[in-house]
Amino acid sequence: MIKLTACVIVKNEAKNIESWLHCMEQIADEIIVVDTGSTDATKELVRASHAKLYDYAWTGDFAAAKNYALSKAHGNWIAFLDADETFTAASIQRIPKLLRELHPQVRIAGVMCRLVNVDTSDRNRFIGATVQLRLFRNLSTLRYQGRIHEALTVPKNRMVELVKDIEIIHTGYSSALVKRKLQRNLDLLEQKIASQQGKPTPRDVRYLMDCYYGLADYPKAIECADRALAQIDAMPDALAHIHMMRVSAHLFGKEATEDVLRVMDEAITACPDAADFPMMKGLYIFQQKDYLGSEQCLAQAFALQEAYQLDVEGVSDNLERFLPSAWWVRGRIAHLRGAEEEAREDYVKALQSYRYHEASLRALVRSLMRAGVAAADIIGLLAELYDAGDADFLAEVLQHEGGQVFLYYEARARKKHAARAYLAAGRYDAAAAEAADELAWLYGCGVADALVEGIPSTDKLQLLLPPAYRAAWQAGERGERAQGKVADSIERLRGCMQQEKHAEAEGKNP
Repeated sequence: MIKLTACVIVKNEAKNIESWLHCMEQIADEIIVVDTGSTDATKELVRASHAKLYDYAWTGDFAAAKNYALSKAHGNWIAFLDADETFTAASIQRIPKLLRELHPQVRIAGVMCRLVNVDTSDRNRFIGATVQLRLFRNLSTLRYQGRIHEALTVPKNRMVELVKDIEIIHTGYSSALVKRKLQRNLDLLEQKIASQQGKPTPRDVRYLMDCYYGLADYPKAIECADRALAQIDAMPDALAHIHMMRVSAHLFGKEATEDVLRVMDEAITACPDAADFPMMKGLYIFQQKDYLGSEQCLAQAFALQEAYQLDVEGVSDNLERFLPSAWWVRGRIAHLRGAEEEAREDYVKALQSYRYHEASLRALVRSLMRAGVAAADIIGLLAELYDAGDADFLAEVLQHEGGQVFLYYEARARKKHAARAYLAAGRYDAAAAEAADELAWLYGCGVADALVEGIPSTDKLQLLLPPAYRAAWQAGERGERAQGKVADSIERLRGCMQQEKHAEAEGKNP
């Protein structure tokens, strides 16, 4: 019988470990968790599961910690995912059959899986994809190397299988988490380089580039990218990635237009089969109002994308992150040409690629309304693109132009905004009154919260408040009762917020 061991190394992963354990319990015969010094609830959550928990003193060496986990594994095969990674539901169903098929093929040491990075801080927006060796045989010759950016070394007499339909979702590079991880990686890299007498390897330079780019130090990222390209013979597999970081750093670093276009053209020349670079150029020159050039670049990019998918079936296709904007730009250009039906088709493709692309949603609804399409038919089309739980998003985006379409989603939204609904219905008097009440309530909440937290009335928050609320804040701070309705409402708000805080402290809902 083929047995699978799931391994992970963790430190303060209470937020992720339950999802990881739930995933692995569905496919693994043995689960190994190696803790490198957690101070949160990670270990308690692991102990409550069927996993085996081991402690390992952290030495700043990821490979050493992972190899320790491997030394505890007894399965024929290993699944080694990070705590913020899980197999998709479809992959969980496929893995047992895949291992049964591969196990007799002794030359195959492991499986390259598609790893998809999503941003959970932005409605699971696609960030990028790559391939990683995460399923492999339990062999003494298969061990990790590298203190940081550790990788398995595969013996020369073995091979790996690329399996595009085994997919891993990685949430660790969400915008809310990424900077902390990148700073950690940068610190480890600097320690590694110091241990090499201050001489970075070509791959060290590449990883420094990644860290500086992620930390928004674009001048250093550009410098490292130039150094890495000068040593590209030592890592030809990283050519497209280095050009991508170089172009992106020029864009986000707001370098001169001629410099941005130069590095884009150099990337297109160096990576002629990559659709990313002509697509990026098409998006960039659209912003410069070069609509004809943008259309030509996007046509080239879409042609390359189609050829790429036919060749390797999109296993590590990162183009997806540009597609919503690219379809929107194509739609805008079609609109400028007067090809409105063509534009609507492109807006729909943008939303099929990423349904939360706000510009495409607005453009689609505007176009349909200009064409005289009935609100019920527009809602029917949107029902094919969105779930019932997206009503809040649709109401928010369409509030200024959706008319009856907006009112439909506003009525179904979980969060009600009376002023917004009155405005869409043309009741400007009622909208103004509702907005004034809401603003007064927000002012009161701000003052009440400041009083509860003990924030002094000299704080810069007071610059946002009308004089009456500043006076009430100062009076509340002195413990005096100010005169008038404003003070009364703040007293009530203060009491409500104190009750909420007590309830939260006791673990109850207010």
